[in-house]
Amino acid sequence: MQSVKSCFNRTLFLKNMTRFWPIWALYGAIWVLLFPTTVFSCDQWTRDLAQELPLELLSFGSLAMAAGFGVLCAMAVFSYLYNTRAVGMLHALPLRRTDLFCTNFLSGLAFMVLPNLAVFLLSLLAELLCGAVDIGSLCMWLVVQCLLCFFFYAFAVFCAMFTGHILALPAFYGILNILASGLMLLFQELAREFIFGFVGLNRLEETALLFTPFLKLASTMRVRYLEDRGAAFYGLHLVLLYALVGVIFTILALVVYEKRHLETAGEIVTVPWVKPVFKYGVAFCAAIAFGTFLYRISALPQGPWTLLVLLLLCGCAGYFAAEMLLKKSFRVIRNSWKGCATVVLCLIAAVCAMEFDLAGFERRVPEPARVVSATFYCPTMPYDGISSCEVRLTQPEELALLTRVHQAAVDSKDVPYSYRHAEVDGVSVSTHSTAELSITYELEDGSILRRSYETLPVNTAELSDPGSLTALLTALVNQPEVIERSYFLPRIFENARLVDAEVTRLYEEGENGGSREDYNGAVVPSAALPELMEAIRSDIAAGRLGRRYLMDSQDRMDNCYLSDLRLSFRFYLTEAEGDEPRSSSTSVEVGLEASAADTLSVLEKYGVITDSVYPITHAEKERLDREADAIATGSADEYWDHTESFS
Repeated sequence: MQSVKSCFNRTLFLKNMTRFWPIWALYGAIWVLLFPTTVFSCDQWTRDLAQELPLELLSFGSLAMAAGFGVLCAMAVFSYLYNTRAVGMLHALPLRRTDLFCTNFLSGLAFMVLPNLAVFLLSLLAELLCGAVDIGSLCMWLVVQCLLCFFFYAFAVFCAMFTGHILALPAFYGILNILASGLMLLFQELAREFIFGFVGLNRLEETALLFTPFLKLASTMRVRYLEDRGAAFYGLHLVLLYALVGVIFTILALVVYEKRHLETAGEIVTVPWVKPVFKYGVAFCAAIAFGTFLYRISALPQGPWTLLVLLLLCGCAGYFAAEMLLKKSFRVIRNSWKGCATVVLCLIAAVCAMEFDLAGFERRVPEPARVVSATFYCPTMPYDGISSCEVRLTQPEELALLTRVHQAAVDSKDVPYSYRHAEVDGVSVSTHSTAELSITYELEDGSILRRSYETLPVNTAELSDPGSLTALLTALVNQPEVIERSYFLPRIFENARLVDAEVTRLYEEGENGGSREDYNGAVVPSAALPELMEAIRSDIAAGRLGRRYLMDSQDRMDNCYLSDLRLSFRFYLTEAEGDEPRSSSTSVEVGLEASAADTLSVLEKYGVITDSVYPITHAEKERLDREADAIATGSADEYWDHTESFS
């Protein structure tokens, strides 16, 4: 009968355990300090702590321990692959490559699994001695920690099979752990320079995060505290998924190990078909990473073609550097220029595709009928409670207007922007400026479309043209229904009651008649609150209050007061059916405007605004400041002559 072949060598296993004992001893010592020692150090060890501590350790230290010691164990047990004499000696033993791989693989895995078991038993003993045990949390810690160790160790072993240099292993391991998300961030930075309106791709970002194990696990593994069940660990499904991936890595590593050439010890890359991947990967990563970095910090003229030149220079440098590492020689230019030319052509093609929008990304504006809902962000003036808030749109007419604004923004790509001011009646007003607009569409097929424009050109002359970007954007931000929803969110203010109101930064006549002094503000009498709230809503509905401006135009300077209305509300929330309503409060700040006739009438009626205490506009404030400066410098006559010349 044929004997069964074993894939495990006990002598080699014990040799690894005794030779590399500092690794597993250090790993175990750290966990002893983190777990059993913490149990003993607690003044009052309770059942709740017994349930929470193991789970909190999983979301805090387990990931770093598994990732760090995983690569250390792989470097230790497979270190013979990086030395010509050692690799020749071990492979001359009467052991198959499968035996060597399996024994060494299990040795490195035991460096972490056996200490995990020891820490589990010590923690169980510590909890028994302290009087409270939660075996479920302890078992969860043991299972999750062992699975994490297995995945990161298998990943490190997989990386070890492709290099013949021991220092290249942790480099490859670390880079591959963050490569997907790193490239995604760099690509997005690059795309924002070439693609007008680009902000990001949700699905691509999620995919990149999934291929970045450390970050994905760190963002997913956490402890949830439940009222009825205490603490629960979230993320086990993802740990199991990565453990399955670890099995695949192990099988692939074994396949590569059996075909590995022993004479490649000392080389950066040992597998022939991986060498082109390494060269071009280093070239493109260097181009995007260092090219973008130099573009950000350099004093060179800003523009896509400047960035392209830096990308080409860094890409060529990265390609030749990778070639030098592979050939262990500095003389690589003569025989490698063709590959470098390929990198240059690929970079030029990619940049031209983005700059000239060959894929139609910039020109894509969804049909209003295909949009379920949308949100937009456009900072406006005055600077009150909704000057920088995100607005949600759901009505068909609102979505239609938003898509028209989007199309106008796309058409303004090649329109240069500028910042210009003019002097009108002694006041400096803005005539040309820029606006920021970010849009997120939720389409009927469930997809998300996002665009962001940071410097859209706007000017006051375009306000008379209803189809211009400035006029459309002004109309978008000045829809009365949208403004009221933004100030008074329906989910909060449907049962809210105004309990307090104050007008800030009123001005009062000084003793010298013409001079004015700051006034701290005035509180609105409680009897006026219902009438004031009705007046505010009336002015907003009529477009007399809450009007938004894209720049400090003459209309904005003449209409907007320095004063704000601070409104305090009290409302009640019910979290679930049958719960007692819970009282809460919030406040809203509304910029006061000269056109708000009903609101000003109520404030005058109740004596908040009088002949000597009243709000002033930004234009009046600037004139007063100039007058005061002129009097202080003794040039009042020249100031009034200058002002009259503009009148």
